[in-house]
Amino acid sequence: MEYAYEQGAALGGATGAGGDAPKLLLTEDPQGLLHPDATLRDDLACRHWLVKFPRNKASATDQDILRSEHCYYQALNALGLETVSANGLALEEGRRPSLWMPRFDRRTSPQGVERLAVESLYSLTHTLVPGSYLNHLDAIGALTRVWRAADQDQGIPALLDDYLRRDLLNQLLGNSDNHGRNTAILRDERGVRLTPLYDLAPMVMDEQGITRTSKWPLPVEQAGVVDWHAACRLLAEWDDPERLWDALKKSAEVLRALPDLLQPVLPQATWEHPRIPLRRLDSHLREAGLL
Repeated sequence: MEYAYEQGAALGGATGAGGDAPKLLLTEDPQGLLHPDATLRDDLACRHWLVKFPRNKASATDQDILRSEHCYYQALNALGLETVSANGLALEEGRRPSLWMPRFDRRTSPQGVERLAVESLYSLTHTLVPGSYLNHLDAIGALTRVWRAADQDQGIPALLDDYLRRDLLNQLLGNSDNHGRNTAILRDERGVRLTPLYDLAPMVMDEQGITRTSKWPLPVEQAGVVDWHAACRLLAEWDDPERLWDALKKSAEVLRALPDLLQPVLPQATWEHPRIPLRRLDSHLREAGLL
């Protein structure tokens, strides 16, 4: 990419995926050659990629964070949770690792390329400043309004279950980077839904000290610890809190498989990090009342 810029190539947008980690948006042609996004005709596009590199200075920790993200997607796919597709997902090491992810906002068919509309929680809540604090109740309120506007009222209980499970998963995997760009909705002919899980990495390891910016109001969340039963009670406006609590406990039961899936493949620094409870997951869930 640097060489192309030096030669005067017009590649604007090829690096426009957002976020702090360097990323490339690439399109694959029928011969398997890769082109910067938006430089290949749609009728020649076979696959669309998001390629992610270590953030910051690509230190050993930065590289382990990226490797761990790859492991997380593999584990979630094994559990049947919707995340970055395992079909094509790859970690390439080279001089430094790169994570290759099939894009979920593009579909290719004989009719051409379909571009799915993606809108982040920041956009839905009219939040303009990146990294701004976001109250989970405001986020859920915005999401339920979208669901109702799309005549999907019957899908709100499942939406709430998914939202709670995602926040629990962020905590179990040490993903403190839960700002409003890392949760989004997809719109297509079938309606609206949450995007697959993405940008799921152990950001508590980051040397910049990444903290949660999407939170439950006090006293439900204090110092990063969530009272999950109380969080469910906050959602009484939209659903039965006890049904939500039971569903979250069922999700926790499924997530108990994470250590077995991750321990053989996760970087040791991630597995042993004191703020990532995978090594002691059962006791962590038991303390939270989820087991």
